[in-house]
Amino acid sequence: MWRSCLFKFERFVLYNAIRLTRIRGASERVARGFALGLVVNFFPTFGFGVLVSGFLARVLGGNFIAGLVGGATLTFAWPLLFLLNIWTGGVLFPPKMRLEGLSEVTDKTMNALVWGRTFTVGAILNSVACGAIVYLLLRLLYEKTRPGALAYFRRHARDHQRRFRRHRG
Repeated sequence: MWRSCLFKFERFVLYNAIRLTRIRGASERVARGFALGLVVNFFPTFGFGVLVSGFLARVLGGNFIAGLVGGATLTFAWPLLFLLNIWTGGVLFPPKMRLEGLSEVTDKTMNALVWGRTFTVGAILNSVACGAIVYLLLRLLYEKTRPGALAYFRRHARDHQRRFRRHRG
């Protein structure tokens, strides 16, 4: 069971990596799209984050596909991002409820904190910082590393497909 889940997760990561590295053209639009897509993950989108990220990237002049990939990148890490938002916002506005670890992120604590000033300020600060860093890194590295990265991801995908067939058969 775990092996099957790992294969599916690896396939998801490879698929999005290949989609991102296949995009040709202006590295600025790709970097903007991916960064804007990634930023959406810091806010509660109630399951529509990937779609919102693609449309937000497109509306603000980024690449739509890069926005979708950026939005799908951190969707699994929502509890961690929630905790990071609370910790960051807590520096300026201490929350009424303390969260010491990831195990304390429950429905009750999320409902109590997600609409508060602490969470909102933390989400804004984290999204701006993360978006700026990712944008600058992609802007600097995308054109230089794209051909090599695409070849690597394609080789890895072929190897993954062979292992997957061997596992199922």
